[in-house]
Amino acid sequence: MARPAAAVTVLLAVVVLVSVARTCKRTNHTECVKMLSADRRSARATTVHQLAGIAVDIAAATVKSSAAAVYGKFLENHGQVLELTLLECWWMYDLAAGEAQAAVDAYSSGGAYLDVVRHQLAGYYAGIMCGNMIVRRSKVSPVADIDRTTATHCNIAVDLIGLLY
Repeated sequence: MARPAAAVTVLLAVVVLVSVARTCKRTNHTECVKMLSADRRSARATTVHQLAGIAVDIAAATVKSSAAAVYGKFLENHGQVLELTLLECWWMYDLAAGEAQAAVDAYSSGGAYLDVVRHQLAGYYAGIMCGNMIVRRSKVSPVADIDRTTATHCNIAVDLIGLLY
């Protein structure tokens, strides 16, 4: 009896992965499947709308955790060359975290997709701008991975929302 149940579970996982992969293919983001597959809710998502909502949630969580991580790097670099730049990065991330929550709220309440995109882009630009500011002052960025992940997750969310209109 366990074998048929296991086979059904595997089949459902494959169907979900194919659904996620098809949707992600429309965004041209190589990290899309990885990002969505990391969230258990994707296993139950059957529409682009549901996957986009999951992506908005993931992006918001990424922006919030990135804000905390960048603040930590700011504290670690007290008195160093990048101290003020990391403070500026943290300010951007902190503002973007509020915008990311506004994106989640707007999406959850059925708000206009363009409003969701506008809020979500704050996280994308925090990652891009922080990276650019640090590169101007140092050869090595202590937050390069954070910036890259944040920008990628926010960009994927925006692209998935774009498939809805």
